[in-house]
Amino acid sequence: MTLPIMVLTPHQSGYLPTEILAEMLGEQLYEKEARDERLSWLFDEGDPYTDIIFHLPEAHNLHAPYSRFVVDLNRFRDQGGANGVIKLTDFEGRSLYPDGFVLSDEAREQRLRRYWDSFHQEVEASLRLHDIKLLINGHSMQPRGPVIGPDAGKLRPAITLMTNGDAAGNTIGGVRTSIEPDFARATVKLLEQHFAQLLEASSLEPAVALNDPWSMDETTFRYSDPERDRAVPGFGIEFNRALYLTYKEGKEYPNEPVIRALNEAFRAFIVDLDGLI
Repeated sequence: MTLPIMVLTPHQSGYLPTEILAEMLGEQLYEKEARDERLSWLFDEGDPYTDIIFHLPEAHNLHAPYSRFVVDLNRFRDQGGANGVIKLTDFEGRSLYPDGFVLSDEAREQRLRRYWDSFHQEVEASLRLHDIKLLINGHSMQPRGPVIGPDAGKLRPAITLMTNGDAAGNTIGGVRTSIEPDFARATVKLLEQHFAQLLEASSLEPAVALNDPWSMDETTFRYSDPERDRAVPGFGIEFNRALYLTYKEGKEYPNEPVIRALNEAFRAFIVDLDGLI
């Protein structure tokens, strides 16, 4: 059985094309240790293992083939700023490029055409080809807000559902949500139900938050636009990395049994969610 659902993970990859790795490393490009260190750093700064957590063989899956530090596929194409579509620093404000590096307008456009456009063309093609009724965008988040986050230093929930609404799923200032408020509240209840055992084992509060610390998931907001030829409702989900990573000497390590349990809970959640679509 194929579900009428499409699942994206835009940030899980740690891959950097050679030309961008060269821009970041300069002469260190020829040093294996420097290459390995940079790739490991950016994998950890992405959404590690979300392709596994959100793996849903019964649905249509699309995982980003390159790092969010190539282009951020979950940003609007023209989105600027420190956390925009092309980032020059990581989330703690540490520079990714040598001193004096400038990305020209021409180079920026070339990067967007090659990486951002190609991914979203594939999303568009899948939405046209299949009768998709719901789009889910899967993420992870740091346990505390990073330096350039909207909640720097603050503890974060175990799970966040993002619909571009308020804490009750309703619209803010007349700006539309990516799913209807009633559906948002029902989805929160299903998340609480299906992840209850994992949530009880954590000390994270609240267990499931709606639109906090973010409300906007740019990708699902974009594709749910009623002005599109074929609008598809959707939402983003953030799992707190403290649920499935362990920390030792400043490094993160995957807790593989918990990653499996998160995926199993996600798949069970989707079965019930499909009945609400």
